[in-house]
Amino acid sequence: MIRFENVELRRGGQALVRNASFAIHPGWRVGLTGANGSGKSTLLAALRGEMVPDAGTIDWPRGWVLAHLPQEVAASPRKAVDYVLDGDRALRELQARLERTEDGEERGHLYAEIDAIDGWSADARARQLLAGLGFEPSDPDRAVSEFSGGWRMRLGLARTLMTRSDLLLLDEPTNHLDFETVLWLEDWLRRYPGTLIVIAHDRRFLDAVVTHVAHIEHRQVQLFTGSYSAAERRRAEILAQTEAAAARVAQERAHLERFVARFRAKATKARQAQSRLKRLEKLDEIAVLRAARPMHLKIPAPERLPDPLLRLDHASVVTEGKTRLHPATLRLRPDDRIGILGPNGAGKSTLLSVLAGLLPLSGGEREVEPGLVVGYFAQHQREQLDEAASPLLHLQRLEVAMTEQELRNLLGGFGFAGTRADMPVAGLSGGERVRLVLAMLVCQAPAVLLLDEPTNHLDLDMREALTEALEDYAGALVVVSHDRDLLTRVCDRFWRVREGRVEEYEGDLDDYARELTRVRAQATEAPRGDSSAPAAPEREGGRERRQQAARQRQSLKPLRRAAEREEARCSRLQEELEAVETAMANPELYDGVDGGQLEVLLQRQGRLRQELEEAEAAWMQALEALEGATARL
Repeated sequence: MIRFENVELRRGGQALVRNASFAIHPGWRVGLTGANGSGKSTLLAALRGEMVPDAGTIDWPRGWVLAHLPQEVAASPRKAVDYVLDGDRALRELQARLERTEDGEERGHLYAEIDAIDGWSADARARQLLAGLGFEPSDPDRAVSEFSGGWRMRLGLARTLMTRSDLLLLDEPTNHLDFETVLWLEDWLRRYPGTLIVIAHDRRFLDAVVTHVAHIEHRQVQLFTGSYSAAERRRAEILAQTEAAAARVAQERAHLERFVARFRAKATKARQAQSRLKRLEKLDEIAVLRAARPMHLKIPAPERLPDPLLRLDHASVVTEGKTRLHPATLRLRPDDRIGILGPNGAGKSTLLSVLAGLLPLSGGEREVEPGLVVGYFAQHQREQLDEAASPLLHLQRLEVAMTEQELRNLLGGFGFAGTRADMPVAGLSGGERVRLVLAMLVCQAPAVLLLDEPTNHLDLDMREALTEALEDYAGALVVVSHDRDLLTRVCDRFWRVREGRVEEYEGDLDDYARELTRVRAQATEAPRGDSSAPAAPEREGGRERRQQAARQRQSLKPLRRAAEREEARCSRLQEELEAVETAMANPELYDGVDGGQLEVLLQRQGRLRQELEEAEAAWMQALEALEGATARL
C-alpha cells in the first residue's frame, strides 16, 4: 500500500499540507480534490519523487511501476504510434535486447517473453488507445510534430495508459478532451487493475471513476470512502456539526427555498425541472456546502432582452478551401439555454466564433440587435491579459457603469477578495486567470453568453459557483463544455455539430451518452485485422443503424412537442395569474367604490389557479410519457 506518515509539503516557504497520515490500498482509485493552490499537484510531485517531503515519509511497495501524465509533449519526427508504444517499457526493453543479440537460443527466450506479455498485439493496442482518444485511423503513422499542443497532450495520455503500471497518477486528464473522449476514458479507468490517483475538477467524471476521495482543505488531508458525491455529503455533515456553520446554513437554506418556491410557481424548463427537483432532495447538504464555499457569483441582469437577440441566416465559413461551417440558419431568443455537442474538430468553436462575430462569414449573414452586449469566453483569452495590471484595473478598463466597490464585490465572488484584487496578473495561476476573464465578461451584463470550455482549470467549488450563477442568469446562453454537471443543469436544448454541420439534437445528455456508448460498442465488435471481411455490408449495417436511430428519435417528437405545448400553456397561465394578482394589489379596489371589478378579478383568479393546476398536471404526465419512451429506446 501507499502510506503517508506525518507528511508536510511546502512550496516557496508556504505550507500546503501538514501532518498528513493516511494509507491508499492496492486497487483503490482515489480522486485528489481541493481548491486551486491547495497542494494537489505538489502531493503528486512528491509521489513521483520530484520533491522530498519537508517532514514525514511517503512509502509505497518496491518494484511498483509508476506511470504519470506528462506536463507537455515535445514535437518530434517520431511516429505517433511509436511514441505511444514507448510507454510499454517492458516491451521496449525486450525488443532492444532482441536487436542486440545474435544468439539463437537467447532470441528464442526473448520471443517467449514477448509472447508472455502479449507484446505481439502491442501495436494494435496502441492504435486502439489512439482511436479511443479521438485520433483518426491515419493519425498513428503521422509524426508527433504534426499535431497541435492539445492533441500532443492526448498522445501523452495514450503513452501513459500504455505503460504496464501498478500506480497511475493523472493530473487533470480531461482538460484537453471532448465529451465523447471523457466517456471513453472513464470506461478505461474503471477497468484499470492498478492503483489510480487522479486530480480532476469534473464531479461526474470523479463519480464514475473513483472508489475513494482524498480532499485537501486547511492544509489537512481527509480520506473518504466512495464517490465524490458521497465524500461531499460527508463533508457537509462534518460542516453542519460546527456551531459557526449553523447560521450560514440557515441563511443559505432560506435562499434555496425561495428559489424553489419561485421555480414551482413559474413551472420553468422541463429538463431543468427534473434537475432542480433532484437537487431539492439534497437541499440540506447543498445549503451546507454553499454556506462554506468562499465564492458566490452573480451575473448582472442585462438591460434589455429583445427577441430574437441574434440570428444567423445561411451563415457559412470556408478557409483555405475547407468548409469549417456549412450554411446554418439559427435564432437565439432570450430564454435559450443551449449546449453544443460534438467531438473535437467538428466545428463547435467555429460556430461560437461566428455567433460572437469574430469570424468573417464566407456566405450568409449574422444579425444582432444594435448595442446588444454579447459576451464570449475562449480559453486563449487568459493568455492575453496584461501581466502588469491588477484584476481590478482590468475591470476598470472596461468602463462599465459600476463603482469601484461594486467591482471589488464582483471580484470577491470570483476569489479576488481584499488585496488579491490589487495583485499583478503575473502572479496568478491558470485557474485564477480563467476566473478573471469570466469576471471581465459578466461585469458587462451581457444579454448573450457564449462560453467555450469555461470550466477548464477551475476547481470544483468554483465550477459549482459558476454553474449556480448560470442557472440564475437572465440572458441567453450557448455553451461548449465536457462538464456534464454544468450542461445538465444549465442547458435545456442541444445543438449537435458534425463535420461543420449544425443540427438540433432531439434528446438530452443521457441520450447522447447512450448513443456514444452504442457506437463505441459496435466499433469494438467489428472485425479487426481481417482483410477478407467485406467492407460494403459493414457500411450498409452502419447506415441501417443510423436510420433506425433516426426513426427512434422521430418517434419521440410528438411526445416532446406535447410536453413543450403543455409547458408553454403553464407559462401563459402563470403570466395571466400574476397580472390578475398584481391588479388585485391595488388598494383602491378595496375602498368600496368599485366592488364589481374586485369580484371579477377574484373569479378570474380562481379560474386561472384551477386551469394552472390542471395544466401542470398535464405537463408532468407529458414529461413522464416522454421519459418512459426515451428509456425504452
